[in-house]
Amino acid sequence: MTKSNSDKIKERLIAERESLMAKLSGNDLSVDASETPDPVDLAVRNYSKNVMLAVSENESRQVILINEALERIADQEYGACQNCEKEINPKRLDAVPWARYCLECQELVEQGLLEEE
Repeated sequence: MTKSNSDKIKERLIAERESLMAKLSGNDLSVDASETPDPVDLAVRNYSKNVMLAVSENESRQVILINEALERIADQEYGACQNCEKEINPKRLDAVPWARYCLECQELVEQGLLEEE
């Protein structure tokens, strides 16, 4: 990977991380039952809270993956599958710059046949 490609990917990852961090810091997951005495309204608010919590967990996980990708760039290991060490397809990295695995190994992870590191 060239230095300019590495710099572009690093900038993209940092921008994505900042965007996610802004979303995460803006999520107010508190539900005050005293404001919503109606049980139906309270149920709707609790459901919304659970949805926001699930989204926040996914975004938090993505921030971790981005940080790991930035570490791999710094260690000059970016672009190599963390399982088989083959080069990850550049199109995959363009679509998912924090990808840790090549497509074949990612499929194994999703099938539960390969444990994530």
